Amino acid sequence: MSATLTPMQFKQIAEVARARWGLHLTDAKATLVQNRLTKHVIRSPFDSVNDYVEHLNGSPTEEDLLLFFDILSTNTTSFYREMHHFTHLERVVFPRLAATKQRKLRVWSAACSTGAEPYTLAIHLLEQMPDAAQWDFRILATDLSKSSIDAAKAAEYPGKMLEEQSKQLVQRYFTRTGRGEDAIYKVGEKARSMVSVHELNLMGDWPMKGPFDIIFLRNVMIYFDLEIRTRLVTRMREMLTPDGLLFIGSAETLSGMNVGLRAVIPSVYAKEGA
Repeated sequence: MSATLTPMQFKQIAEVARARWGLHLTDAKATLVQNRLTKHVIRSPFDSVNDYVEHLNGSPTEEDLLLFFDILSTNTTSFYREMHHFTHLERVVFPRLAATKQRKLRVWSAACSTGAEPYTLAIHLLEQMPDAAQWDFRILATDLSKSSIDAAKAAEYPGKMLEEQSKQLVQRYFTRTGRGEDAIYKVGEKARSMVSVHELNLMGDWPMKGPFDIIFLRNVMIYFDLEIRTRLVTRMREMLTPDGLLFIGSAETLSGMNVGLRAVIPSVYAKEGA
């Protein structure tokens, strides 16, 4: 395997990542990128990291670039992650929606990773809305990572991802195959039918029209600089209903961004004046 990335090579990679996906790769991430590229090259037809970088700087296909995005991105997810968001939905948002009698809800999980987030939303809706069968629920789940999209569509998860959930919840919404450490749990049809999974580059065109009552954009902005974050959240605001809510990660903030949103609780935002 060849030497580490040169500063020029890393700069070229960072420029591609920002232009196509909005990723902000600082010099501090050079070693991380180098390590991931090295692992990929070992399993690829390329002789070295340098050869792979030269290929990316040449005429890569769209498939090549999406694979490269998979290498750069980190897909960490779990069911009922950041529980206070789901508590807010249960105690405030769902009762408010139920009072309107509109019986329609549109949700967007904008960086769904392998699907735990949108399926958690589906399960939470079914659990908290006693008349769920009378509602028109639709959850759009999107991500750019092909491997994540494939996993989200399969809706199958190792048992360790459900260890913190009650046995009753797992039994109601999952079907198990295998036993012990080899057990795989597939999301049941009732929750799965509420979720539509699609590939989407948040920096590109958005074919959907919205509007959405709820948008989850969690643990994504940590990869972007202020300019990209502001641009993205501004577009998200335009996709919300007048009283819609934007949920972001607990480690993220809209501080310094003039985007017309106000905090409802930490990491949950509504349109100003709503």
